[in-house]
Amino acid sequence: MTKLVAASDVTSTASESRIGFATEGGGHWPEWDRFITLDGKKAYHIGNICGTCEFVFERMEGANGKLSPKELSSQLRVGLNGFSDNISNRVAAALPTGNYKALLLSCIPRLVIPSKQGDYFFGEQIALWGVDGFWGVPHYTKTEYYRTGVLRMSNGRGLFEFVVPMFPSNYLHPDAISTYRTVLSEGGDPTALAISILDVKQPADWHGEPEFTVHWCLSHYLLDGHHKIFAAQELGKHISILSFLAVDKGVSSNEQIEETIQLLAAK
Repeated sequence: MTKLVAASDVTSTASESRIGFATEGGGHWPEWDRFITLDGKKAYHIGNICGTCEFVFERMEGANGKLSPKELSSQLRVGLNGFSDNISNRVAAALPTGNYKALLLSCIPRLVIPSKQGDYFFGEQIALWGVDGFWGVPHYTKTEYYRTGVLRMSNGRGLFEFVVPMFPSNYLHPDAISTYRTVLSEGGDPTALAISILDVKQPADWHGEPEFTVHWCLSHYLLDGHHKIFAAQELGKHISILSFLAVDKGVSSNEQIEETIQLLAAK
């Protein structure tokens, strides 16, 4: 499971950002579905505002690029052991307006192929919610992604963590992967960059005795560091992620966000 190395509060007042959040209405709800956008195009559907509905993310046509503050690229390439207000504020200046928890995390990512072993949506989600009654099939993400482990919490709660790329591994350059494979093999710890969402989901009812009855889903959408993450999962090595958790964009309370941070800090 991911370990928290450092954390701080950050506010972005940027008027323009390549990355963004958007919502669309449904039925009687003026805001129902949530999206992450890149350059004004929908990159990911990140589910709805319903606390009893399943957690989902789904890659869309806008997920085809990356976002990295150029002035920090050399520091991220080498890796961060901690971060200053200067670093977090530089990244925040490239993010949508809002409040964030800047989190420096360390994890060993594990690549997951949709519908294959380890896919949350074909495993743990079905164990609690069952198969969607309308479509009759498990949720399909339309992308490979990474997992870092599951943390058992009290009262039937579980913390599930996802690292979601902005483009698939077949877009990656073999030479760049090889470079980071060497860096990691020699003890380096480069840092990836992400924007994150915490969704806390629990169905109104369930059948049987599932292992977890409340899913706390922490998803990190990669803005930069795709080659680093891929190399780390190949080698089974730790890698750090500087992630900005959007406080007001998830289906979660401030108290739940703080509890998540405390749990990761205690690992």
